[in-house]
Amino acid sequence: MLELYPVLNLEVDSPEVIEQLGSKPKFWFRIEGDEQPWLFKFTRENSGEDWSEKIASEIANLLGIKAATVELALFEGKRGCASKSFVRTTHGFDLIHGSELLAGRVLGYDKDKRWHQSDHSIGNIITAIENTFPTRRRIAELRMLAGFIVLDAIICNTDRHHDNWALLRGPSAAGSTVREIAPSFDHASSLGRELRDERRHVVQEQAGLMRYALRGRGGIYWSSNDERGENPLLLAVKASAKYPSYFRPWLQQVRELKANCFDGIVDRIPPNWMSVEAKRFCLALMRETVEKLRAIPV
Repeated sequence: MLELYPVLNLEVDSPEVIEQLGSKPKFWFRIEGDEQPWLFKFTRENSGEDWSEKIASEIANLLGIKAATVELALFEGKRGCASKSFVRTTHGFDLIHGSELLAGRVLGYDKDKRWHQSDHSIGNIITAIENTFPTRRRIAELRMLAGFIVLDAIICNTDRHHDNWALLRGPSAAGSTVREIAPSFDHASSLGRELRDERRHVVQEQAGLMRYALRGRGGIYWSSNDERGENPLLLAVKASAKYPSYFRPWLQQVRELKANCFDGIVDRIPPNWMSVEAKRFCLALMRETVEKLRAIPV
């Protein structure tokens, strides 16, 4: 028997600061002995936003992709997940969200336009990062960004909008300097977390998992002329062909994954949080997306 993931049970007086950014209620809290604060996000009813966030974090760790640490959590009996902050504000660090970066690098970019922001395209993102980091650093940072896109492809994450990735800025001898791409965060819109078990069964038995994987639209556009964001799996396929040097290390790593490598990650979700059908669907979906990525020439 695998050891189940622990569940943080937060006290009534846990909330310190209410977080306004985003669409779900959330608050910051502290864990005794931990210097960094944690963000608790409530799970919407009839969704798996908590376990999808946890699974995504664990898969990122398996692949060596920088990502926020996530734990399942309860507050006053209500389910959610807790994400540990990776911004050391007490040491002078802060975040530059993708929206802010692009507004400063792309002429006419509207950082307040979250929906249908077609200027949030893969080309604009890469150009903005290239123009931010010195030559010796930009390759490593763009490879990490490519890792985020591969992760999104595996889990079918449709929420990589311009405030769901960022750069870390910190103090330096010259003042304040952009240091690196921040760890990946906010992966709840993935892994079929919105489906009921009855629908999961229909998708697997009739509609088809690959059809489901290719249906969703993400927050990154292929071109500024497109009406909708690119599908996360197709974005990885197309971007790896156009920018092979950034994606090649991740695609090679995906090829080396063992057939059952995700089983232990998913099985450790407590059964009262994630049904057997949801786990079966989640694993079958990732087997399909991984096979699609393995078919990409490297």
